[in-house]
Amino acid sequence: MNKAKAIETILHLNAFLSHHQQGYSTWGKVEVMAIAIRVEEGGYVFASLPTDWQIVKTEDIVYHKSENTLYQSLFNARKKIQVVLKTQQQYASQAKEEIPPILDDQAQLLGVSIRLADSEQKILQAIKNRFATNVLDGTSICIGNTLEDAYVAAQLLEKTAKVFVEAKALGGAKAINRIEAWFMQQYYLLKYSKEAEKNV
Repeated sequence: MNKAKAIETILHLNAFLSHHQQGYSTWGKVEVMAIAIRVEEGGYVFASLPTDWQIVKTEDIVYHKSENTLYQSLFNARKKIQVVLKTQQQYASQAKEEIPPILDDQAQLLGVSIRLADSEQKILQAIKNRFATNVLDGTSICIGNTLEDAYVAAQLLEKTAKVFVEAKALGGAKAINRIEAWFMQQYYLLKYSKEAEKNV
């Protein structure tokens, strides 16, 4: 995505969220706090945004080409990732430990487990081979090849966290075998990549 298109995407993010979030309303509240989009010129565009996305202006969006940021480090480590969302989530913020694979779609789309990073410096390690991670400060990082992918990852993280938190109060959720969960994700990634090739 070029810089102009990435900026336009952020400026229209409120419309995107308004259109998509209703379908996930029973899973828990997901608030997007910041967004970074990789641009083909190198670096990324970034906006740290208030709850009211309507007030975002072009001057609120910053172009970065620094190697010394979390977002650039994520883009460097994951070459196919185009979008990073920082979120504040109702149930994910309550998970203060690693969430094992408890749902099929979690294993397929997010990875074998959802790790907990105890600091910003540990996020890169926590999200390795994953598409979402929780941070001890109550925020989450969700990534995707597209804005839609990153947002689905955030919502699926919330769904998984809700099941985990509520099941824990009742004695705990039964986890899927980790090897089986790994195979689920590999199958999904292979299928996803083939579908993406067809759509090129």
